[in-house]
Amino acid sequence: MPQDWELALRLLAAAGMGGLIGLEREIRDQPAGFRTHILVAVGSCLFAIVSAYGFDAFLGFRPQEIRFDPSRIAAQIVTGIGFLGAGAIIRYGMTVRGLTTAASLWIVAAIGLAVAVGEWLTAGTATAITLVALWGLRRIRPTLTRGLKPDHEVFLLELEPSTPLESVVRHVDRSGLRVDHLRVEEGGEGERLVSLVLKISPDRSAEDVAALLTETPGIRHVDWTR
Repeated sequence: MPQDWELALRLLAAAGMGGLIGLEREIRDQPAGFRTHILVAVGSCLFAIVSAYGFDAFLGFRPQEIRFDPSRIAAQIVTGIGFLGAGAIIRYGMTVRGLTTAASLWIVAAIGLAVAVGEWLTAGTATAITLVALWGLRRIRPTLTRGLKPDHEVFLLELEPSTPLESVVRHVDRSGLRVDHLRVEEGGEGERLVSLVLKISPDRSAEDVAALLTETPGIRHVDWTR
């Protein structure tokens, strides 16, 4: 069994690795951020440590009468983290968001488990790969997919009460954009909220489309999240 100071070091390392991933999520203003990822990493690490080393003294009395499988706790962590990840997934209009954050919680739990059993290199490599996937690939993804497929973006529009929806759709069509789907919700005081799914060609950016919608007569507010 490792010394107590080494086990404490593993908990600190799990907190640091989980915190790095959580910091990226915090910057993106996601539901699960810096503190949540630290707690998940430390919690999974602690569960694994207790499972692997916490019952040595008890098992020493009657080792032949007790069947001990430390991997069972790890299996339960993998299952249990799914419930926490599901809490990070939210439905926003016609889209589902939080899938990447749920996946980051899942990988953070795995990193905590790896640190708990002393797989330092494996845990560090997984942390680096996760940060590259979350931060680095996000920046180069538009470059990789440019010219290969059109993007679908969701814009939430708040219309003036007197604005016909047909005029907004016609204006969008004249701008060369394709409306794939829309949904209208009635708000208070006669306001209307429109969720608009647009297919954007590779030669146009979502920022330009958001600016175009903002300048459209009758649209009071445009909400779009990168």
